[in-house]
Amino acid sequence: MQLSSIHPFARRGLAAAVAVTLALGATIASPLAAPSYQAAHAAVVSVTVRERLATYGGWRTSSRFGEVWVPSVRPEWRPYTEGRWVWTDEGWYWESAEPFGGIVFHYGRWAYDPELGWVWIAGYKWAPAWVVWRQGSDDIGWAPAPPRIADVAVDEGWWCFAPVVAIGAADLVTVVRPVRENVTIIRNTTIINQTVVVNNAPRVRLGNQVVAINAGPRLPELPKAVVTSIKAAKIVPPRKGDFG
Repeated sequence: MQLSSIHPFARRGLAAAVAVTLALGATIASPLAAPSYQAAHAAVVSVTVRERLATYGGWRTSSRFGEVWVPSVRPEWRPYTEGRWVWTDEGWYWESAEPFGGIVFHYGRWAYDPELGWVWIAGYKWAPAWVVWRQGSDDIGWAPAPPRIADVAVDEGWWCFAPVVAIGAADLVTVVRPVRENVTIIRNTTIINQTVVVNNAPRVRLGNQVVAINAGPRLPELPKAVVTSIKAAKIVPPRKGDFG
């Protein structure tokens, strides 16, 4: 496999400096009331990030999560579908094809709100992707890792499944199974617990910050046809100038 390099933020759409602004936690807080979950866990969103994301959605108040961002997308949209998975030295990295992806798929968490639909809850910690994984003989699946709150769990409808042989597809949304097939596929797949620790210190300058993530299936353990078709990449921390 050839080795290439990718920046830890999406190469299309949002600039790296915008994403890092969120990670560093700028000083402008939301004027909206926030419940105890957000007060304890969610990040303070900078003006730069707030305005940038407002171009692609709206800031709303969830009765469960406090202030959230809701993307302007088609009704059947699901997180982590418009883009591709890239195998890296820190597991599977989500390279988004959406202009807001550099922030919302590497910081914070997603959840489905019955009133608002898919919502993004801001967070400080960076990861290649905040997801959980399942795999069977024919299909591989991923779903947004939910916020760390006791009564929020991954629902059947959160999962996205694709044929194992298509995990490296450049336009993954074209091969993702319809959500109506999830119940059957879930019965034929099992959870992957592949925890790795990522040191975020070089990326966000917040000291020795380590993050435990689910890295997903190991590439060498996938079918040979998949292994030979995927080009490995190395996640490269941004240059000092990227932090502004």
